[in-house]
Amino acid sequence: MEELIAQVTEKTGVTAEKAKEMLGITAEWMKAKLPADLAGQVTSAISGAGSIATSAAGKATEVAGAAVGTASGVAYGATEKAGELWTKTKDTVAGSASKDE
Repeated sequence: MEELIAQVTEKTGVTAEKAKEMLGITAEWMKAKLPADLAGQVTSAISGAGSIATSAAGKATEVAGAAVGTASGVAYGATEKAGELWTKTKDTVAGSASKDE
């Protein structure tokens, strides 16, 4: 496994940690797409791929959770600003109507 990580690092310029993550994601993809017996052989050939894949899946879940939190914050902020804009517009229109009377 270390040899494969070294090759990925050398050819892509990513860190060893990122290479492990990439290989873990690849291993998970292979397990999902290949027939079970073939996927098992590939996983066995890449010793440690199972733990790396689990780590990569955990990281992906963590990143997705952070993205959802950020999106929720942005949506809340936009809703708040829209409410402020509505209030200002309503007050301006009401003020104009009062002056015309």
